[in-house]
Amino acid sequence: MDARKMRFYDPLYGVVELTEFEYSLIFLPEVQRLRYVRMCNINSLLITGASEISRFEHVLGVMCLAKEWVKSQAENVSSVWGKPMVAAAVLHDMQTGPFGHSFQYVVEDNEIDEAFKHEDLMYGEKLNFHQMVDANVSFSGKPFGAGDKLKNIWTDVTSLIKGEGEYGPLISGTIDLDNIDNVVRLAYHVGIASKRDATIALSLAKNISCHEGMVSITADHVDKISQWQIIRKNLYRFLLLDWAEFSAKAMLTKAIEIAVERNLIESSNWKMTDDEFLEHLIESSVGENQEIGQLVKNLRTGDLYTPLFLALTEDIGDYPRLSSAPVKNEIEARIKSVFKGRLGVSNGFVVHFIKDKGKTERSIKVYLRDKGECQIIGQDSCQLLIGVFSSLPIKNNVSEHACYELIKEVLGEFVSGEIKKINDPLFPDQVSETQLELL
Repeated sequence: MDARKMRFYDPLYGVVELTEFEYSLIFLPEVQRLRYVRMCNINSLLITGASEISRFEHVLGVMCLAKEWVKSQAENVSSVWGKPMVAAAVLHDMQTGPFGHSFQYVVEDNEIDEAFKHEDLMYGEKLNFHQMVDANVSFSGKPFGAGDKLKNIWTDVTSLIKGEGEYGPLISGTIDLDNIDNVVRLAYHVGIASKRDATIALSLAKNISCHEGMVSITADHVDKISQWQIIRKNLYRFLLLDWAEFSAKAMLTKAIEIAVERNLIESSNWKMTDDEFLEHLIESSVGENQEIGQLVKNLRTGDLYTPLFLALTEDIGDYPRLSSAPVKNEIEARIKSVFKGRLGVSNGFVVHFIKDKGKTERSIKVYLRDKGECQIIGQDSCQLLIGVFSSLPIKNNVSEHACYELIKEVLGEFVSGEIKKINDPLFPDQVSETQLELL
């Protein structure tokens, strides 16, 4: 008799009992890899609660919500969907690259040997992102095995993860089991949500279903979605607007962009863990590539670039152009030239753009099944965040205002919309009541 207990303890949902099938999914190598890939897109320095939460913890949380959904829908949904739903919950992040979107956005926006679509497992299989049999596709020497294990339901699982079919929106939609858990979990660890907010996630998981390609709920759960949206807004203000988060993402993105330009990154690198990927970048930083290694070493030691300019514009139409490495290089060169010419400063500069389209705030269209009507809850944020960072602090005799105005002048040549300064999201008047209670 195997004395190992088939259960786990979740910080939000408590003890979760598992079937043999569910237990076996957890120990697939592609799922175990996620213990070493962070939920956040960077190893947070000053928002400390976000620094070490793993994707593994998150996928177990999504599995818990999927189990609750299966139980609540027992009378309405065929039992054949039970295993695919749970498997899709566990595997939905298996193709997440190191540092999540920080890796994904760069390799999607730049030309590498093949495209990268982290949510499309069948596409990934064709391009050798993972395969059912190939022993070279492995984690810690153990070949990936999801496709082989789930061969009878593999197509159903991959379709769910892409958001396809009758129940796909529950795994990949505007509000789904994935992002319900993601928001509450990360906010809880950061310290701006409490454990009682887990009841919002559990309640939604038990109530949501699908209707003609959209999520359906009962009218009495509209307030649950609104509460979840508030948590999301508070969380993303911290993760997107904090200077240290912004600076670290800018530095890592710059290192990845240089590596892509120098052909040091290929599609297969998505299988690396966070630390393996950083080591790969350092090992690649020889000769003309030394800047890559220096950026990564600075990240590891917390030697972040100094924020000179944190702003936003409500015009996001420029993002495709501004996010390309050549345009950012041009902006950085212009800023360096201006600072050297007017202030005698020859620092290195990094510029970074983040498109906040439905990130901080997300509108959600749902079907109210007890009323037979649709409703849109909330609204989408729509802004382009702009950060400019210096490799060294600017001389004390140069004011913060002077730096800001110089950079704004340069950016005015590239950015169409009105540029507005960003306020520090950690100022006392920006801290949520939940966090004040914890303090």
